[in-house]
Amino acid sequence: MAFSLQAAYAAPLILLAQTRQAERDKVHTDADAQHREDLAKANEQRLALAAQHSEQMLDLLQQNTKLTELSQQLSQRIEVLTREIHSKMLQDS
Repeated sequence: MAFSLQAAYAAPLILLAQTRQAERDKVHTDADAQHREDLAKANEQRLALAAQHSEQMLDLLQQNTKLTELSQQLSQRIEVLTREIHSKMLQDS
């Protein structure tokens, strides 16, 4: 009978402890899930930003290539004009 009395007191306490532990586990699980979700969002943002930067770099490289080509064309034109001027000056002399 003593064991029955002890069991009558112990059983509710054990159930209460299990319920509290289950609640703590659920809170931890929810916090872990939220943390993983936040990490996934941050990773997506980093990937989007990296893609944007890559796109900007490609655009800048294309602009640089165009400017380099233009500079080369202008240099060639200057050289041609310089030769023409030099040639005319020699003819006038």
